[in-house]
Amino acid sequence: MVAVQVIEEISNPRKVIQHIYDCRDRDKLDGFPSAVAKHFFDVFFNPSDPHAVNQLPSLDLSHPPESYTSGTLHEVYLANLHNNRCGGWGIQLSQSDYAQDVFDSSHLRNTTVVWAVSVPAESPWRASEISRPASTSFPTRPPFLPHKFPLPGAPHIGVRVKIYDNPDAEKLRSTYVVTFVGILSSEPLCSEDESSLEVPVLHVVCHQLPSAREPAANLDLNFRKDLVEWISHEALGGDDEAAEWILLQLTSKVYTRTVPLLPPSLTISRFPQPSSPAILPTLSHVLEELLPQYLPIPLSLDLLNTTSFQPESKEEDLHSGYLQLPPGTTTLLTESGIQEGKLLERGIMNVRAIQDVMISQTLEYIFPFACRFPFDTDISIIVVSEGRKSAFFQTSINVPLRCSSTNAILYKPKGRKKLTVYRSYISACRAMSEKVQHIQEDFEDLIHLMKLARLLAASQLQHEVTIDVWNERRS
Repeated sequence: MVAVQVIEEISNPRKVIQHIYDCRDRDKLDGFPSAVAKHFFDVFFNPSDPHAVNQLPSLDLSHPPESYTSGTLHEVYLANLHNNRCGGWGIQLSQSDYAQDVFDSSHLRNTTVVWAVSVPAESPWRASEISRPASTSFPTRPPFLPHKFPLPGAPHIGVRVKIYDNPDAEKLRSTYVVTFVGILSSEPLCSEDESSLEVPVLHVVCHQLPSAREPAANLDLNFRKDLVEWISHEALGGDDEAAEWILLQLTSKVYTRTVPLLPPSLTISRFPQPSSPAILPTLSHVLEELLPQYLPIPLSLDLLNTTSFQPESKEEDLHSGYLQLPPGTTTLLTESGIQEGKLLERGIMNVRAIQDVMISQTLEYIFPFACRFPFDTDISIIVVSEGRKSAFFQTSINVPLRCSSTNAILYKPKGRKKLTVYRSYISACRAMSEKVQHIQEDFEDLIHLMKLARLLAASQLQHEVTIDVWNERRS
């Protein structure tokens, strides 16, 4: 049963905003957007009513407008209108506002503007969990500003998002996955030119960042054994060791950057070639069914030479890059499509960008005048190569595939399975890793001891840290 309050908030949100405005302290205009955000957050994200937000119509490919953030701007709006009406949230100025000349500069406030898109690399099963089934068929149309989406040619939606609670908006970063609740309207892309392209605009009343899921209480270690065996036999020709490494890779994440504890990168080498470069290995289908955010990247010289893997500013407009992915995404790079040819300048830059993500979990954004700024990533990378090592990349771990049978089938049609328990297990592994704090502290102590031992050796004019120096420093 839907609460009456939820129905009221959905049916006329601007009336609710005006009511909050009427009840505010007249001298505290600056705190009003935060009061609006708190009110709607308490309604739609109340732990006592976890299904409230599900009553809202969603913006997705089934319900496109007439979310993942990319690029930040600021706009000015008039916060106080004639007859004590509030401004913002798409509320239009009336004739009386113009007649009464309400344009008081002290009532001008800033709103944060971002361009949000569908979550790239979101697995179909995850998308179906958070979006309501389509009840109406909408006509398909090209997405607005497609260069803002990392995956060229992929179906998606894009919408301009306006956030009025600016202190909260400052917590958002590029590639964050955010749930926005707001009022949908449209406006010209360029505010100074009303004849420019009309784009959808979401005036945000509240938003929520994803929180870590609590591990399911009924999981045990038997699930681990079952999962390894399933990955091994389903996708790796019965190679249990390779399946173990795959599982470890799937549970890896960035733990800390102060003392770098970053996801390793993994190559499964000696992997047989498919009959056609366009065919993905069964391992790709397995990962898509297990992970909420997964992206296969079939590498080829054409892809590397023509597609940008890094975001790049062109004419003061940030164009997205292939690796501009949400934190927690796993990618599978297949090298079967790489044929003889030349790697051009862009291709070399792309290979370097992928290697940088593997090593340091950073991705450079390219700006004019040869300016490059690194942004943090959290992407787990698996490489599949038919050679004894990757053709392009130096990975942390290289595991040769050893199939238990010469008749192993590593390329099978995509199948659908219900893998709820396995998905919960992987999610639990990621959550548990955050709680192993004492290992991180011991590692930090080790780094500190290594630095002091090196200084002690240098002070004794020794070229290396000997056992005696190390023991002296530890004592």
